[in-house]
Amino acid sequence: MLVTFIRTIIVYFFVICVIRLMGKRQVGELEPSELVVTIIISEVAAMPIQDSSEPIASSMVAIALLLILEVIISFIAYKSRGFRKLIYGTPSILYSKGEINQKEMERQRFNANDLMEIIRNNGMSSLNDVDYVIVETNGNVSVLPKGENKTVTVKDMNLPVNEEELNYIIIDNGKLNHKSLMKLGLDKNWVVKKLKENKINSIKEIYCMGADCGGNSFIIRKEK
Repeated sequence: MLVTFIRTIIVYFFVICVIRLMGKRQVGELEPSELVVTIIISEVAAMPIQDSSEPIASSMVAIALLLILEVIISFIAYKSRGFRKLIYGTPSILYSKGEINQKEMERQRFNANDLMEIIRNNGMSSLNDVDYVIVETNGNVSVLPKGENKTVTVKDMNLPVNEEELNYIIIDNGKLNHKSLMKLGLDKNWVVKKLKENKINSIKEIYCMGADCGGNSFIIRKEK
Protein backbone atom coordinates (compact mmCIF):
# COMPACT_ATOMS: atom_id res chain seq x y z
CA MET A 1 0.00 0.00 0.00
CA LEU A 2 2.80 2.40 0.95
CA VAL A 3 4.64 1.66 -2.32
CA THR A 4 1.50 2.43 -4.36
CA PHE A 5 1.02 5.66 -2.40
CA ILE A 6 4.57 6.84 -3.06
CA ARG A 7 4.52 5.81 -6.73
CA THR A 8 1.22 7.63 -7.25
CA ILE A 9 2.63 10.86 -5.78
CA ILE A 10 5.77 10.62 -7.94
CA VAL A 11 3.81 10.00 -11.15
CA TYR A 12 1.30 12.72 -10.26
CA PHE A 13 3.89 15.48 -9.91
CA PHE A 14 5.88 14.22 -12.89
CA VAL A 15 2.83 14.36 -15.17
CA ILE A 16 1.98 17.86 -13.89
CA CYS A 17 5.50 19.00 -14.83
CA VAL A 18 5.15 17.41 -18.28
CA ILE A 19 1.78 19.07 -18.94
CA ARG A 20 3.19 22.42 -17.81
CA LEU A 21 6.12 22.00 -20.19
CA MET A 22 3.73 21.20 -23.05
CA GLY A 23 2.41 24.76 -22.70
CA LYS A 24 -0.84 26.54 -21.85
CA ARG A 25 -2.26 26.08 -25.33
CA GLN A 26 -2.20 22.29 -24.97
CA VAL A 27 -3.94 22.52 -21.62
CA GLY A 28 -6.67 24.85 -22.92
CA GLU A 29 -7.61 23.59 -26.37
CA LEU A 30 -6.43 20.25 -27.69
CA GLU A 31 -5.64 19.61 -31.33
CA PRO A 32 -5.93 15.96 -32.53
CA SER A 33 -2.23 15.20 -32.02
CA GLU A 34 -2.27 16.83 -28.58
CA LEU A 35 -5.33 14.81 -27.57
CA VAL A 36 -3.56 11.59 -28.62
CA VAL A 37 -0.49 12.49 -26.56
CA THR A 38 -2.66 13.35 -23.54
CA ILE A 39 -4.52 10.03 -23.74
CA ILE A 40 -1.29 8.04 -24.09
CA ILE A 41 0.31 9.90 -21.17
CA SER A 42 -2.68 9.08 -18.96
CA GLU A 43 -2.43 5.39 -19.90
CA VAL A 44 1.35 5.21 -19.42
CA ALA A 45 1.16 7.10 -16.12
CA ALA A 46 -1.45 4.67 -14.78
CA MET A 47 0.63 1.56 -15.47
CA PRO A 48 3.14 1.81 -12.55
CA ILE A 49 0.30 2.81 -10.20
CA GLN A 50 -1.87 -0.18 -11.08
CA ASP A 51 0.99 -2.70 -11.25
CA SER A 52 3.69 -2.31 -8.57
CA SER A 53 5.96 -4.69 -10.51
CA GLU A 54 6.09 -2.24 -13.41
CA PRO A 55 9.27 -0.09 -13.21
CA ILE A 56 8.28 3.51 -12.59
CA ALA A 57 11.35 4.73 -14.46
CA SER A 58 10.13 3.09 -17.69
CA SER A 59 6.87 5.01 -17.56
CA MET A 60 8.65 8.27 -16.81
CA VAL A 61 11.01 7.77 -19.76
CA ALA A 62 8.05 7.02 -22.06
CA ILE A 63 6.20 10.15 -20.87
CA ALA A 64 9.34 12.26 -21.32
CA LEU A 65 9.70 10.95 -24.90
CA LEU A 66 6.07 11.87 -25.59
CA LEU A 67 6.75 15.35 -24.26
CA ILE A 68 9.79 15.76 -26.52
CA LEU A 69 7.84 14.45 -29.51
CA GLU A 70 4.95 16.87 -28.89
CA VAL A 71 7.29 19.85 -28.44
CA ILE A 72 9.11 18.99 -31.68
CA ILE A 73 5.84 18.56 -33.60
CA SER A 74 4.50 21.85 -32.22
CA PHE A 75 7.70 23.66 -33.21
CA ILE A 76 7.69 22.24 -36.75
CA ALA A 77 4.00 23.09 -37.11
CA TYR A 78 4.77 26.63 -35.96
CA LYS A 79 7.44 26.99 -38.64
CA SER A 80 5.79 25.05 -41.49
CA ARG A 81 2.30 25.84 -42.78
CA GLY A 82 2.16 22.60 -44.79
CA PHE A 83 3.12 20.45 -41.81
CA ARG A 84 0.62 22.30 -39.62
CA LYS A 85 -2.12 21.58 -42.14
CA LEU A 86 -1.09 17.91 -42.28
CA ILE A 87 -1.10 17.43 -38.49
CA TYR A 88 -3.85 19.79 -37.34
CA GLY A 89 -6.00 20.05 -40.47
CA THR A 90 -7.87 23.20 -41.52
CA PRO A 91 -11.08 24.89 -40.33
CA SER A 92 -14.29 23.63 -41.97
CA ILE A 93 -16.87 26.19 -43.15
CA LEU A 94 -20.34 24.72 -42.64
CA TYR A 95 -22.33 27.85 -43.49
CA SER A 96 -21.29 30.88 -45.50
CA LYS A 97 -23.34 33.93 -46.48
CA GLY A 98 -26.69 32.17 -46.83
CA GLU A 99 -25.37 28.86 -48.18
CA ILE A 100 -24.96 25.58 -46.30
CA ASN A 101 -21.93 23.54 -47.38
CA GLN A 102 -23.72 20.20 -47.48
CA LYS A 103 -20.63 18.18 -48.48
CA GLU A 104 -18.67 19.59 -45.55
CA MET A 105 -21.65 19.04 -43.24
CA GLU A 106 -21.69 15.37 -44.27
CA ARG A 107 -17.90 15.05 -43.95
CA GLN A 108 -17.98 16.49 -40.43
CA ARG A 109 -21.14 14.49 -39.60
CA PHE A 110 -23.23 17.56 -38.79
CA ASN A 111 -26.94 17.64 -39.56
CA ALA A 112 -29.34 20.59 -39.78
CA ASN A 113 -30.44 20.13 -36.15
CA ASP A 114 -26.81 20.29 -35.00
CA LEU A 115 -26.33 23.48 -36.96
CA MET A 116 -29.42 25.11 -35.46
CA GLU A 117 -28.39 24.06 -31.96
CA ILE A 118 -25.04 25.77 -32.46
CA ILE A 119 -26.81 28.91 -33.66
CA ARG A 120 -29.11 28.95 -30.61
CA ASN A 121 -26.19 28.34 -28.22
CA ASN A 122 -24.65 31.53 -29.58
CA GLY A 123 -27.72 33.62 -28.81
CA MET A 124 -29.34 33.66 -32.26
CA SER A 125 -32.47 31.99 -33.54
CA SER A 126 -31.99 31.67 -37.30
CA LEU A 127 -29.35 31.13 -39.97
CA ASN A 128 -30.50 34.49 -41.30
CA ASP A 129 -28.81 36.07 -38.25
CA VAL A 130 -25.30 34.79 -39.08
CA ASP A 131 -22.74 35.07 -41.86
CA TYR A 132 -20.49 32.10 -41.06
CA VAL A 133 -20.43 28.88 -39.02
CA ILE A 134 -16.95 27.37 -38.84
CA VAL A 135 -15.63 24.20 -37.20
CA GLU A 136 -12.13 25.03 -35.93
CA THR A 137 -9.25 22.54 -35.99
CA ASN A 138 -9.61 21.90 -32.25
CA GLY A 139 -13.30 20.98 -32.63
CA ASN A 140 -14.76 24.25 -31.34
CA VAL A 141 -17.46 25.83 -33.49
CA SER A 142 -17.25 29.57 -34.24
CA VAL A 143 -20.36 31.54 -35.21
CA LEU A 144 -19.86 34.94 -36.85
CA PRO A 145 -23.08 37.00 -36.70
CA LYS A 146 -24.15 39.47 -39.35
CA GLY A 147 -23.07 43.05 -38.80
CA GLU A 148 -26.48 44.21 -37.60
CA ASN A 149 -26.58 41.40 -35.02
CA LYS A 150 -23.19 42.10 -33.45
CA THR A 151 -23.03 43.40 -29.89
CA VAL A 152 -22.78 47.19 -29.76
CA THR A 153 -19.47 48.37 -28.28
CA VAL A 154 -18.43 51.61 -26.63
CA LYS A 155 -16.43 52.41 -29.77
CA ASP A 156 -19.53 52.01 -31.95
CA MET A 157 -21.36 54.56 -29.80
CA ASN A 158 -18.41 57.01 -29.78
CA LEU A 159 -18.44 57.16 -25.98
CA PRO A 160 -15.40 58.19 -23.90
CA VAL A 161 -13.43 55.17 -22.74
CA ASN A 162 -11.46 54.72 -19.54
CA GLU A 163 -8.45 52.47 -20.02
CA GLU A 164 -8.67 49.21 -18.07
CA GLU A 165 -5.99 48.69 -15.42
CA LEU A 166 -4.64 45.24 -14.60
CA ASN A 167 -5.68 44.23 -11.09
CA TYR A 168 -3.25 42.40 -8.81
CA ILE A 169 -4.03 40.37 -5.70
CA ILE A 170 -1.97 41.87 -2.89
CA ILE A 171 -3.50 39.95 0.04
CA ASP A 172 -4.49 36.33 -0.41
CA ASN A 173 -6.08 34.56 2.57
CA GLY A 174 -4.37 36.73 5.14
CA LYS A 175 -0.95 36.72 3.46
CA LEU A 176 0.72 39.70 1.81
CA ASN A 177 1.92 39.28 -1.78
CA HIS A 178 5.12 41.34 -1.95
CA LYS A 179 5.65 40.69 -5.68
CA SER A 180 2.28 42.23 -6.53
CA LEU A 181 3.10 45.25 -4.37
CA MET A 182 6.40 45.72 -6.22
CA LYS A 183 4.64 45.57 -9.60
CA LEU A 184 2.24 48.28 -8.45
CA GLY A 185 4.99 50.40 -6.91
CA LEU A 186 3.37 50.15 -3.49
CA ASP A 187 4.53 49.01 -0.07
CA LYS A 188 3.16 47.51 3.13
CA ASN A 189 2.53 50.97 4.61
CA TRP A 190 0.07 51.70 1.80
CA VAL A 191 -1.76 48.46 2.57
CA VAL A 192 -1.92 49.23 6.31
CA LYS A 193 -3.26 52.70 5.53
CA LYS A 194 -5.99 51.27 3.30
CA LEU A 195 -6.96 48.76 5.98
CA LYS A 196 -7.19 51.48 8.62
CA GLU A 197 -9.43 53.51 6.32
CA ASN A 198 -11.77 50.50 6.34
CA LYS A 199 -11.40 50.03 10.13
CA ILE A 200 -9.46 46.78 9.75
CA ASN A 201 -6.64 46.14 12.22
CA SER A 202 -4.82 43.17 10.72
CA ILE A 203 -3.91 41.70 7.33
CA LYS A 204 -4.94 38.32 8.71
CA GLU A 205 -8.57 39.51 8.77
CA ILE A 206 -8.55 39.81 4.96
CA TYR A 207 -9.64 37.00 2.68
CA CYS A 208 -8.69 38.87 -0.48
CA MET A 209 -7.47 42.35 -1.41
CA GLY A 210 -6.67 43.61 -4.89
CA ALA A 211 -5.42 46.85 -6.42
CA ASP A 212 -4.44 48.34 -9.77
CA CYS A 213 -1.92 50.91 -11.01
CA GLY A 214 -4.57 53.61 -10.77
CA GLY A 215 -4.80 53.20 -7.01
CA ASN A 216 -8.23 51.53 -7.11
CA SER A 217 -8.63 48.68 -4.66
CA PHE A 218 -11.12 46.24 -3.19
CA ILE A 219 -11.20 44.37 0.10
CA ILE A 220 -13.03 41.18 1.05
CA ARG A 221 -12.96 40.20 4.72
CA LYS A 222 -12.79 36.65 5.99
CA GLU A 223 -16.08 35.19 7.13
CA LYS A 224 -16.31 34.82 10.88
